[in-house]
Amino acid sequence: MQEVKSTPTPVVSTTQSPEDLLNKGFLSLQKYCESLPSNPILTSPAKNTQNTTENTQATPQCPNWVPGEKVLETSFQKPEATVPEKKSPDWLQFFNHIITRTANSQEQDTPPSPPPKLQSVTPSPELNRQARLARVPIFMYHDILPQKQVFFDVTPEELEAHFQQLQKEGVTPVSPDWLLAHLRTGVPLPAKPVLLSFDDGYGGHYEYVYPLLKKYNFPAIFSVYVKKMEGKTARSSLTWEQLQEMASSSLVTIASHSVNHPRDLRQLSEQELSSEVIDSKRILQERLGIPINYFTYPEGKLDERVRARVIAAGYQMAFSMDDADEKFVGDSPDLFTIGRFGQSRLGEIAPLAWGGYPAPVDPTNFNFNVDIEKREYKVNNTELILISGGIPGTFHADSRYQLPDMLKDTQVIAAVDGGFFSLKYLDSNTMIGPVLSGNRGFIPGNASENLKLRDRPLVLINPHSVSFIPFVPESHNTLEGLQATSPENKGVTDAFVGAAWLVRNNTPQPAANFGKLYDYDINRHRAFWGINLAGMPVIGVTKTPVDSVSLGEILHGLGFRDAVMLDSGASTSLSYQGKSLVGYTPRPVPHAVVLVAPQNPQPIPTQSPNN
Repeated sequence: MQEVKSTPTPVVSTTQSPEDLLNKGFLSLQKYCESLPSNPILTSPAKNTQNTTENTQATPQCPNWVPGEKVLETSFQKPEATVPEKKSPDWLQFFNHIITRTANSQEQDTPPSPPPKLQSVTPSPELNRQARLARVPIFMYHDILPQKQVFFDVTPEELEAHFQQLQKEGVTPVSPDWLLAHLRTGVPLPAKPVLLSFDDGYGGHYEYVYPLLKKYNFPAIFSVYVKKMEGKTARSSLTWEQLQEMASSSLVTIASHSVNHPRDLRQLSEQELSSEVIDSKRILQERLGIPINYFTYPEGKLDERVRARVIAAGYQMAFSMDDADEKFVGDSPDLFTIGRFGQSRLGEIAPLAWGGYPAPVDPTNFNFNVDIEKREYKVNNTELILISGGIPGTFHADSRYQLPDMLKDTQVIAAVDGGFFSLKYLDSNTMIGPVLSGNRGFIPGNASENLKLRDRPLVLINPHSVSFIPFVPESHNTLEGLQATSPENKGVTDAFVGAAWLVRNNTPQPAANFGKLYDYDINRHRAFWGINLAGMPVIGVTKTPVDSVSLGEILHGLGFRDAVMLDSGASTSLSYQGKSLVGYTPRPVPHAVVLVAPQNPQPIPTQSPNN
């Protein structure tokens, strides 16, 4: 089982802030949240709800974190000819057994786990590592009026059609406060979250937008520049009375959009910039009687000086825009340069919305009861496919196959090529190192080969958890030896030896830790699997060649707490729903790490507003 070292409770200086203590792991999230009962970052400001009748959707409080090397590989070889197709044995009964034992184990009463160490909580202005994985779009609107005057105007009928589309596709608009809590702590959002934003303070925002928000119970943020409230611009404007009514609604958040809406804040003097950033916040707060925690840069233009002034003014988050580089929130540089999409892309982008993985859990906790999902990423020019969720296991075939052929007539949803095998015969299923699978049982490894695998990651899977421990040839070449590794592994169902740790105990591995692993530093297609911060199994491959050290850094950034490299190079293969996902014909393999759908998958839990 993965070791979790305990450390003595440190003596903590009382001069340190709660956030400092939180980030150093000296303070639990629960205690941190209790120390900030009125923190505007994680709680909604009190609003006057008089004369409002709509259902509320507000910010969640702090989340509750207590949860109910291929050693013997030779030089790169071309993929060998596919062996004549052999019908893989029907292992349906075996996979029924996996599902049944896992479901039964989840019905047992277990004591609550202790709060985790909160490596994932990062101070402002950085985005939380877990939150960066989500795909949350912000859709930016301007004027809403019956007759368009410019191409980005929207009619009331078009706006309602947008709202109907969001509703039909199961998309959930969230408040900016909830989004901020997510970006700071990684707290999950709904399955398909978006943020609706309306800039400038047009009269149509009260006449058309506000009634539609109440009709559909959608929250939104309105960015208002103060001068607009004088009603002297060519287009219609909100009045202070209308803005006050809107601001009293739990569905509405007001942001500052400066005083005069200058074309470029970067061109202003220090005094002018201070007035636009600070005076606009002060005036809105005085007139509306609520905190103004958000700023929207006019025309999206900023530099480090402007950004620093916004932070110094006490804003908690700031929104930008760039027509040439629209992006999801998680791809933004930081909390004060949050990207947005123009509303014209709603039909294209909204279906891609994703609220992210469940909240991080303690490293001793696992989650094998979430639906299986496939996602693709591009990080530092490296393209990857990740498949997460479900119940992990392995499959040891009677020969060598392409994965879709190997797993035909089984309940496997996704699979990646697994452990290393002998290349002596084209149809051999002989593995390098000991192997245990539910369908074929335990097979010891060759004694001389085992010695070359020393300290490689031994993967141990049981109904409750997964362990990655250093392989010891003298102890781990019998089933009894595997079962003796920990009390949990008395019920071990699957085991094999991987190539190397890519991420170990939430730390990407340096070059020195790969030892003499063949070609670890060469760019190759690579296969891997592991456990993410939410305790979910994840399998995957790289679509572009990459070295092992870089891959470990990428996977750590993608939320892996442990990741092990599998047989790679010509063997790199991945299948999903019966189809290969790699763009070439890989070498046939006899072994795979598989994901099976749970019987009763649970939706990703999200923190209910005000709970």
